[in-house]
Amino acid sequence: MNHNLELKLQAWLDGELSGPESRRVGQEIAQDAAANQLVTELRALKSTLAGNEPVMTISETREFYWSKIERQIQRETQVASPVHAARPANWLRWLSPLAGFSAMTCLLLMAVRPFAAPTFDEISATGEGMEAVTFHDQSAGMTVVWLADAMPAQPLEAPDAKTPDTGDSEVEME
Repeated sequence: MNHNLELKLQAWLDGELSGPESRRVGQEIAQDAAANQLVTELRALKSTLAGNEPVMTISETREFYWSKIERQIQRETQVASPVHAARPANWLRWLSPLAGFSAMTCLLLMAVRPFAAPTFDEISATGEGMEAVTFHDQSAGMTVVWLADAMPAQPLEAPDAKTPDTGDSEVEME
């Protein structure tokens, strides 16, 4: 008898085979004397073990009993803790996208805003007889001031100086 058949006989005895396969193995037991003898031995062994197997119960020790209580308390505490921790996470869930949206809006506004050339401040101030014009260039960091005399220039005349004779004047004779 092969090992595969022995395994099928044990499965048939334990009721683990399907209907058609169970009928086929039952027919094989009826036809084969060695298979029939093996099934008889397995039934006797099964009944002997079932009736004489001691029932073992393990009583809980004091340490095991208290450790069970401690584990249960830890499980309930761990479940209760996230409820209180969920509130800050709730705020962060809303605050994070809002901060990101604000940052992106600021960057977009800065990128879209046209670049304006630096403005130059010109100040014109006039005083009595003097004119001043100030120019300030912020990008170069310099200031230029022009001073101009507002009065028209008068020719300087020397008191002893004679007018040169150009020959155009008429001379009177007496």
